[in-house]
Amino acid sequence: MLAQLKMRRLFIVLGLSFAWLGLAACQPNIGDSCGGSRDCSATGERQCDLSQPGGYCTVRGCDPDTCPDNAICVEWRFNPTRTAETWCMRGCSNDGNCRTGAGYLCVQPSEITLDGERNGDLCPPLPVDEQLARVIDLESERSLSSICAAVDEGAPCGSVSEESDSLEP
Repeated sequence: MLAQLKMRRLFIVLGLSFAWLGLAACQPNIGDSCGGSRDCSATGERQCDLSQPGGYCTVRGCDPDTCPDNAICVEWRFNPTRTAETWCMRGCSNDGNCRTGAGYLCVQPSEITLDGERNGDLCPPLPVDEQLARVIDLESERSLSSICAAVDEGAPCGSVSEESDSLEP
């Protein structure tokens, strides 16, 4: 009888362990939409950034090469350093890898201006002090990656007409 009771407990513990692992495996990926942090993780290791359109499942305070789901650790507002924050962001290779209809584009973090716009494709690279974000991952595949971010498409360089200073007679 004691052996049967121990076996029952063992099966219950194993069953609960597998159920817990199943729940953890089914959690949303970094960059998925959310309405609250419980939508991103039942255990609290992921947060929902509600300041992003449709919410954005992420991990706040990431260290280099620690983001799950092949996500990228990005440092935002790094200049001056006292304002810096790190967040895991969904990696991408094109806009189709990002959520459509919510304003997300696949961009290099170094292309994001301080105004939250994407530096135009034909523009020269932004100086470091004019960049809003940068990848801090050290792994070579991640360090050069693009991320899905809610940014405004910037005007292509050269499209802004400069007003001429004309002198009236």
